[in-house]
Amino acid sequence: MTGPIKKNHFIWLTVSLVGLMLAGAFSRTMPDNLTLGLIEYTSVVLLLLSLLSLKTHHVWGKGFLVIIGIMSAVVVVRGATDIGYFEYFYLGLYLTFLLAAAWLVGSQVLFTGDVDINVIVGSVALYLLIGLIYSIFYTILLEFSPEALKGIEAAAWYDNLPTTTYFSFVTLTTLGYGDISPTTPIAEVIVVLEAVTGMFYFAVIVASLIGGIRNRT
Repeated sequence: MTGPIKKNHFIWLTVSLVGLMLAGAFSRTMPDNLTLGLIEYTSVVLLLLSLLSLKTHHVWGKGFLVIIGIMSAVVVVRGATDIGYFEYFYLGLYLTFLLAAAWLVGSQVLFTGDVDINVIVGSVALYLLIGLIYSIFYTILLEFSPEALKGIEAAAWYDNLPTTTYFSFVTLTTLGYGDISPTTPIAEVIVVLEAVTGMFYFAVIVASLIGGIRNRT
């Protein structure tokens, strides 16, 4: 990558992740028959935009492109056949993309020894990725155990996703409003892991940024 994209490439990923959350929130105002399509098509477009940030290595770039390509095919096939199983295949690919992106961003942001605006934006992107990853975990959990989270009514996964995203970031930041709470052992474990992840993330990122600044002096 060359030019301004190389210098500020994490900006595109951050914009895409914020767009994904906004699309999820907006989908709640749409008719039920349009919700899934809106989430699927919007996410594919925004993930393609995020490739401007993630094509730092040709192998990674091709891998992400393959995932998005399969996601696009799944969306088209699901729309043509209306087979429910493709929804879950799409959700699994979405989770795979987020996990791979978090690994790549984390390897470039944490303890790099060089702090600039791109690293700071990257640390924000990584934080958003963590929150979105856990939101998928909660969404999948609700598919198997609808009563796992008190405060979220049983619904299709794409209807639950905006709410689980909200709950995920409330947990990650340890705000704990109490409007949604875990009611099963597995849900409690995931909530605890995310809360611990959130606290340690701040400690690690602060240490990384301070270490990078000291190395520059």
